[in-house]
Amino acid sequence: MDTQQHRQERLAAAAGQPLARIARLYWDDAGLYLRDPGRFGQLLRPACRRCTARRGITGPIACRLPPHQTVCRRHRLWTGPSARTHAAQLDVGPFPEILKAQRRHFAQLHRHPWQDVEATISAATQAIYQALRGGTWIPGQRQRLRQLAPATWEQALADVLSGRPGRPDDGPGQAIVEIAIYPDVVWLAARSLREYSATP
Repeated sequence: MDTQQHRQERLAAAAGQPLARIARLYWDDAGLYLRDPGRFGQLLRPACRRCTARRGITGPIACRLPPHQTVCRRHRLWTGPSARTHAAQLDVGPFPEILKAQRRHFAQLHRHPWQDVEATISAATQAIYQALRGGTWIPGQRQRLRQLAPATWEQALADVLSGRPGRPDDGPGQAIVEIAIYPDVVWLAARSLREYSATP
């Protein structure tokens, strides 16, 4: 058995996916793509670190996860687009609103074309970032930030909002902000999609 097939079988077991699907989506050197996320339009992220650890895999396994796959529901770890490293896979168990928002996000995908949902999520994210830059907070955002990073949340928020050059996967700061605003992003996107659908 060659090394590539062995890796594919391990990934299939860890992900609970058929080997044929893994073989179709597998890249030879996933570590290279994790180090250079822009190479594939930032589609690759590590699989949930606890899911892979259950299978004896300690290193990151690059996965091509859709943008709406934001939480490992089994382990309640954040696996959203900003979770580019294991360190950014933060525990969202204390935030039931995050799990509720993910269910709502999935529900929107059943009602609307996925391109519309993702475009609306992106627009809602930008709108909320703009509001934060202007000093407007939605209840719960600051509380989630403080719980996720008690000592460093202000710096993480400043780094994300300042748009400093650098990769967002250097640390969990981007994930902290993404988690904090996620319920509000999904709510705003759902409202926009509802209004769009209601217009003749």
